[in-house]
Amino acid sequence: MRYVVLLSFLFLSACQGLANLGDIFSETGIGVYHSVQKGQTLFSIAQAYGKNPEYLARLNGISDPKRLQVGTRLWIPDVYRVLDVPVPGESESESAEAKSPASVQKKGSEIPSAGEAKKFAFIWPLKGVLTSGFGIRDGRKHDGIDIGAEKGTRIVSAAKGQVVFSGWGPTGYGRMVIVKHESKLMTLYAHNNTNLVKEGDLVVQGQGIALVGSTGRSSGPHLHFEVREKSRPRNPLHYLPAIR
Repeated sequence: MRYVVLLSFLFLSACQGLANLGDIFSETGIGVYHSVQKGQTLFSIAQAYGKNPEYLARLNGISDPKRLQVGTRLWIPDVYRVLDVPVPGESESESAEAKSPASVQKKGSEIPSAGEAKKFAFIWPLKGVLTSGFGIRDGRKHDGIDIGAEKGTRIVSAAKGQVVFSGWGPTGYGRMVIVKHESKLMTLYAHNNTNLVKEGDLVVQGQGIALVGSTGRSSGPHLHFEVREKSRPRNPLHYLPAIR
């Protein structure tokens, strides 16, 4: 099992974007790049593709949607072609911005339904500050989220499962833990200062499995957290309780 997991994650990219995922994962995502045209807004683009604008902002690392520049390439997941996005009038644009994320959520979004999310029942692995989201970052894929916290802060398992790897990970990941859960899901916890579990251990939800560190390719103490389904990276924010 150890070698299977190591091979599965051999080509994972580090938080600083050392390399792409390699042949194993780089071609698994379905989606298109939409180049922003004059007059288009993040909200009008999100509506056209049936996506949540806040989700697209996180996915593409956009901190201020109102300053979306012409020519910016936005990654739109789970669509098969680039769509024509109508340029809204001023009143339409203001109306779109006033809508809540739920009101623009349409069929085809990646966000699981309440029932689907409930069956995963993940909890946050760390109390800290979300410093980086899932998706394209600095031109490279970032397959998890980063949560900043003080060195030595306890990291807990997001759900019950079995530890299938505990040790020094692939290039850039530093010391990490991988836990296998039900529904063919796995969670990965990287850049740890110390691992508290070993391969083969059964863990329960909320159990301490590591301590925050900055090992591997890391700019400071934080947790790099990934959720994978059949080895494919999924946005962890879709499996975790909403940030309040």
